[in-house]
Amino acid sequence: MGIKLRLLQSNDEEYFLDCIDELYRTIEQAPSNFDTARIMVKHSRFKSFLVRKLTLYPSLFKIRLKFGDQAAVNFVSMISGDFRLLIPYAFTTKLNFVYMYDVWPRFHRWIFPLLDFFNVRYVFFSSKQVLENFNQKYPKVRCKALWLPEALSVQDYHFNAFSDKDIDVLEFGRMYDAYHDQIVGPLALKGKHHVYRKPEMKLLFPDKPSFSAALAAAKIVICVPSNITHPNRAEYISSMTLRYLQAMAAKCLIVGVLPSDMEELFGYSPIVEIEMDRAGDQIIDILARYEDYHDLIERNYHHVIRHHQWENRWQVIQEKIQEAL
Repeated sequence: MGIKLRLLQSNDEEYFLDCIDELYRTIEQAPSNFDTARIMVKHSRFKSFLVRKLTLYPSLFKIRLKFGDQAAVNFVSMISGDFRLLIPYAFTTKLNFVYMYDVWPRFHRWIFPLLDFFNVRYVFFSSKQVLENFNQKYPKVRCKALWLPEALSVQDYHFNAFSDKDIDVLEFGRMYDAYHDQIVGPLALKGKHHVYRKPEMKLLFPDKPSFSAALAAAKIVICVPSNITHPNRAEYISSMTLRYLQAMAAKCLIVGVLPSDMEELFGYSPIVEIEMDRAGDQIIDILARYEDYHDLIERNYHHVIRHHQWENRWQVIQEKIQEAL
């Protein structure tokens, strides 16, 4: 048996967390020398309370707790600074590794220093801008960091043939209201099938299968980074998120705004940029000429298969873990 690798996962059941499950399944199925075990961490108000209190007292950040020195590796994929998932596991080994999404600037002042408090050896940020901020403003943090963009498992998604796609435009997740308001009328006027969350709907899709089916049937998906849709939360952070990759894996054309790091990742512009001054006319024109975009859609699909699956990301993470052993 190899060294124990504990995959720490929240037991929350929201299907938007399936991206974490995709990563963990990739790790479990990949050949390695680890003895891998997934540990479901129950929600604990007490742990959440401890982390909240800890963030209020920066003088405590320098404390180094140690309850043992097990020959084990802890890995956790978390949303922002959800450090409760590492309690108590982080204090029993020095081999703690974290993959972190949604690290918004207003949280940096406590997330970055707490990486050392929780004995994190390496943190992988999904955003390049977050990594740059970490390196520039927190040089005293001992935890090492790397930019590792979001990814997916292509086999979890499927696509309909172009001729069988019957959803003209799909908007899911964060909605760009200013853009939506400009396209909803023209699409309705032309009798186009436009799917989006209505005000009376709590969720657009109740589960991942229904979401995946809609993606497969969609011609166009609207994707806009969070710094535009929710600037009060994301501030300046503009990163490629899972929705871009999901749309490509389902062979949808993306109409939207290109995140700051995405052209670097692809080496070309993989989307059709929104023209806000003629948004309604533009979306109708694109649908009328949809066949012209088939080559771009296919190029994106194959690029995702080659470069943006969780197996690609796990290779990088595994290398860093091996370096630390």
